[in-house]
Amino acid sequence: MEKESSLHSESHTMRMIRFISLLFIICLSACTGGKDNSIITFKLSKSDYVEKINVTGTVQAVVNTPVMPPRNQLGQMTVVQIVEDGAFVKKGDTLCVLSSPEVESRYREMLISIETLEAGLKKAEADNKLNIALLEAQLATSEARLKISSLDSLQMKFATEVKQELLELEMKKSLIEKQKTERKLAATKRIGEADIRQKKTGIMQEKMRAQTFADQISAMTIIAQRDGIVTRTESPRIMVSGSTGTGSFGGPVREGSVIFLSTPVLQFPDLSRMQVSADAAEADFRKIEKGQKVFITVDAVEKLVTTGKINRKSLASSAAQRYSGSKVKSYEVIIDIDSCHSKMKPGLSANCEIVLKEEKDTLFVPTLAIFERDSSRIVYVKGKKEFVPVKVETGTSGSSFTIITGGLEGDETIALTEPPNSLIVHETTGKDTIRKLNQK
Repeated sequence: MEKESSLHSESHTMRMIRFISLLFIICLSACTGGKDNSIITFKLSKSDYVEKINVTGTVQAVVNTPVMPPRNQLGQMTVVQIVEDGAFVKKGDTLCVLSSPEVESRYREMLISIETLEAGLKKAEADNKLNIALLEAQLATSEARLKISSLDSLQMKFATEVKQELLELEMKKSLIEKQKTERKLAATKRIGEADIRQKKTGIMQEKMRAQTFADQISAMTIIAQRDGIVTRTESPRIMVSGSTGTGSFGGPVREGSVIFLSTPVLQFPDLSRMQVSADAAEADFRKIEKGQKVFITVDAVEKLVTTGKINRKSLASSAAQRYSGSKVKSYEVIIDIDSCHSKMKPGLSANCEIVLKEEKDTLFVPTLAIFERDSSRIVYVKGKKEFVPVKVETGTSGSSFTIITGGLEGDETIALTEPPNSLIVHETTGKDTIRKLNQK
């Protein structure tokens, strides 16, 4: 692969040197005054034709395992701390710390509510104990009175009839008061126990809700579950309007970014399958097709050179254009990397040379040497002293060269600028005319 890349680069370099030298000769000759010297010629020969364009992009993994934020009942969260893009982490390391003011505020409110409920429970327990103690004392008093009445009943046989009736009534009254106090004590205990159970249940429920928010706050410190390299992600752009104006959230995730539930904060890339996300200008984008070969150079990794193929292209604007607001249109092109080097990491910049067209052992001429005449394309072939207009058939045309599919054999010398009328042979165009000129 490296040998093929080297030969490809060498061939391209030779063509570029040849073309630049040609342009230099044209400019030099244009400054001279001779009649014949003003006609710059080019000797044709068959060689490999390669048309290519260069784009820049970013290395990324084909498959990424997302690190999702915790579920949050109250919506968005803010990134307080996050590891560096492309950092290597170990299991147990802190990847990201998020913050949600709503969750933290609700949690504090619940803690205060729990304290209030617990204080209410303690008061209810104390009041219940006091009421029970008072009723128990009252019951003891009733029992004492009943016993006194019982002792007085021994005197009933010596008392008058009226006195006996009064003692009986006193005993009944003491018994009724005792029974009444017993029922009141039992009811007070039941009501107090029910009230305490209810308060304890309310405290337990509030603690469970508070624990849910505490777990959410704890989960907002995201811990690595495995070793590996992590890369940052991008959250979608969301426009928000308020009293202070209109703003947007989203873009690359970093400290201060607003995160929603569906947006991963980080990702673990699979380094065994990599690709390049490149930006292509609108004019170049139309020429790019799936399957075209690409030579990829990563300068940050000792100018690593590898190959790839066009996977797909998207009519959506590239991420760089969306976030920069540039008016120059560019579109995203995804390039699959054939072989991934161990030092190739996501986030590195890559220079991509896309081979649009490649023809082996073909004839091509500088595009500026082709002229339009009577709805035909011609080139001026040089004889010994004059030039003959020859109709040609053309194939693929690049920015500098055009492939010739018919009309020339490949050993001719052609003019790069249109010769003056006095040097053009106005005869039937063809190879016989060229031979006659060469024989003169």
